[in-house]
Amino acid sequence: MTLPEIGKLIRATRRSLNLTQQALAKRAGVSRYTILKLETGQASDIQFKTLTAVLQALRLTVEVVGNPVSGVTVLGSDK
Repeated sequence: MTLPEIGKLIRATRRSLNLTQQALAKRAGVSRYTILKLETGQASDIQFKTLTAVLQALRLTVEVVGNPVSGVTVLGSDK
């Protein structure tokens, strides 16, 4: 999922919960401008912790999926 797609999901979820951008920003501990940038796909410099705070405020989750790079040991992995 791309950042603009995530932004559309954030906007749709926020609206379904009848939240304003300001109310979501307050819940997530970020600025309304950050919410605006996310929803419009203009948040190319967003920090992961900021994105996860917004998603958590909406009760959404993020999952990072991938394959370990060859030669790198991933703790807790049997691979």
